[in-house]
Amino acid sequence: MYATEADLVARFSDEEINNLKIMVTNPTFVDDAIQDATEEINGHIGGRYPLPLPNVPSNLKRMACDIARYRLYFQQPTEEVRKRYEDAIAFLKRVADNKAHLQIQLPETNEIVDDQPKNKPSTAPIGTSYTGGVFGDATLDMMPSMK
Repeated sequence: MYATEADLVARFSDEEINNLKIMVTNPTFVDDAIQDATEEINGHIGGRYPLPLPNVPSNLKRMACDIARYRLYFQQPTEEVRKRYEDAIAFLKRVADNKAHLQIQLPETNEIVDDQPKNKPSTAPIGTSYTGGVFGDATLDMMPSMK
């Protein structure tokens, strides 16, 4: 998960989170909201970044908190809670459309993980010819034909 209950408390206060917990009888209410937020985020970024992420950037943790908080306000979210949720989803949509990046760092090297492959494409661009690979012409000539 991208956030914890402690992260929610740190961002929004212990009083607010406890008031939201009092309104329901489900003891896993907060964890469920955080899990829902994680799954919603993964649905947006999973097409661009390999999951699970090697390191959670702070902006993703903030968005997870905003989304989970919105889920906790299941009856009447305030305008501020709704706006933060909508802003988080708008950013995640830009990430999914390759118009924004998450800036994920590898923990051991602090290198930014690029979601674009740095190796050659798996197919040759249009207008190029095949220059060999697994099977050359000599190998193909030795194979039985299907006549």
